[in-house]
Amino acid sequence: MFSVNWIFDIFYCNLNIIMIMPEISFIIPTYNRLKIVLKTISLIRENYPQAEIIVVDDGSQDETEKLLKNKQNNLFLYLRNPINQGKGASLRKGFLAAQGKYLIFTDDDLPYGIKGINLAVKALKEGHPIVMAQRDRFYDNNIKKIGRIVFNFIFKTFLGIREKDTQAGLKGFESSFGKKLFSLSFVNRFAIDLEIIFLCHQLKYPIHFVDVKVLDTNPSSLSLKDLFFIFIDTLKIKFHHYELE
Repeated sequence: MFSVNWIFDIFYCNLNIIMIMPEISFIIPTYNRLKIVLKTISLIRENYPQAEIIVVDDGSQDETEKLLKNKQNNLFLYLRNPINQGKGASLRKGFLAAQGKYLIFTDDDLPYGIKGINLAVKALKEGHPIVMAQRDRFYDNNIKKIGRIVFNFIFKTFLGIREKDTQAGLKGFESSFGKKLFSLSFVNRFAIDLEIIFLCHQLKYPIHFVDVKVLDTNPSSLSLKDLFFIFIDTLKIKFHHYELE
């Protein structure tokens, strides 16, 4: 027979799990930008004190590990890739570890500020399972403008992606949708955004876009090498066999 004390122990254990389960998890990939990510953590914590914050360090060579590893608690998790693997690998690790009802990833410089975060949270709570930012402007020089035109053509031709802004560093998901998408993904670099949108199309998941204002922060600029790998990964996405069932 079950004892009364045993039943109460189970009840309180489950109650504690419910109490510490965060509503929102923020996943922040970072690489060698300690001062920037510390500021972002502080801003998010100030505005979302009960949220889970997950920083995924992509093999930084600065003091990121030294300063963040020992700060872990119920609402802060520090994960680290042993070597630099890329944005996609970092996000996948963060999403699979997240505990929140809503999972939101942002670039480590919080490029659309807390206002952008608020818009994503509001849309998720209104019932949109997948929310993506759509920027009001881009950090483009002449080469990038040409590259954007070329790559948009490639994305439409090979992947059927017609969204005008695929790379904005703010996307949110209801937990089951986010975990499903990132568990299916395999891309390790910057093309992860494309892969997630492609998978949304394949799974017929609806995407809701929110218009955000780009702040003058510390944007992560893509190099020509990065653009080359995005092209290669685009081809890999096109011909990869996904287990969608």
